[in-house]
Amino acid sequence: MLNQQWLTTFIKLVEVGHFTHTAEQLFMTQPGVSQHIKKLEQQVGVALLYRVGKSFELTEAGIHLHQQALIWQQQQQQLLSQIAVDDVHLGDCRIACSGSMALLLYPHLIDYQLPHKQLQISLEAAPNKRIIDSVLANQVELGIVTQAVHMDELALTPLGQQALCIVMPKSYQDKLVDFDQLMMLGMVSHPDAMHYWLQIVGHYFNDKQAGAQQVPLRSYVNQLHQILLPVAKGLAFAVLPQFAVDSFVKPQHICVPKLAGVKEGKEGVSEPLFLIHKKHRQLALRYQPIIDIIKQLM
Repeated sequence: MLNQQWLTTFIKLVEVGHFTHTAEQLFMTQPGVSQHIKKLEQQVGVALLYRVGKSFELTEAGIHLHQQALIWQQQQQQLLSQIAVDDVHLGDCRIACSGSMALLLYPHLIDYQLPHKQLQISLEAAPNKRIIDSVLANQVELGIVTQAVHMDELALTPLGQQALCIVMPKSYQDKLVDFDQLMMLGMVSHPDAMHYWLQIVGHYFNDKQAGAQQVPLRSYVNQLHQILLPVAKGLAFAVLPQFAVDSFVKPQHICVPKLAGVKEGKEGVSEPLFLIHKKHRQLALRYQPIIDIIKQLM
């Protein structure tokens, strides 16, 4: 790296055109200016100027170095000004959440971003563990997870609940569905399918938990918007958050059935939602409106 002090003296010397006047403006002695130029020439390995009496002429190398040095100086000034600014509508916003949450959240983030052209929003759909790891690694600043994470490095804010639904083909619309029927039909698997299914069984069919892991898996897909397609075609059932069910493009081909043996008025299954971020890493101002949007949606 070129010595910044010597380079600053060189830039000022070219600007002023005179050693003595340069020394005066930099509050240095003239020998001090000459010494800076000599050391800079030694560092770059070539002569940067020819002395002509009390003045000088730049060499070809001196011309190139001066041009590049001005660019570096301007870039540094721009960087310093950007660092100093914490604008609510300027910069990158990196967020991670589940796929179902992304379906709900992303349209609202786009609407918020539209009038703010210098704001860039990145939303990644991921399972809980990867969200937590991404926040810890500073790959994203905000995460939405479905488990209370008790780690010294993370700040945790409760957001609310997301309902979980069994989703079946439309032909089950007016039928009472029991555990055995679900096992016979089989399930569409996805990254969170077994996690959701075991919560459903534990809530509605508590005496069947031992056999719940043996549910036949008819299909697997990790693209959220595709999970309900085999359900709509009658292949299997699926378990998803209500957010994902509400966003399905063919709602006329699916249903959320009534479950046999469930008492009238019994509350449905839901899991908590939490906002996480680095506890000792201050969030930029631009994240606050996004946090407000998330809280309003919850």
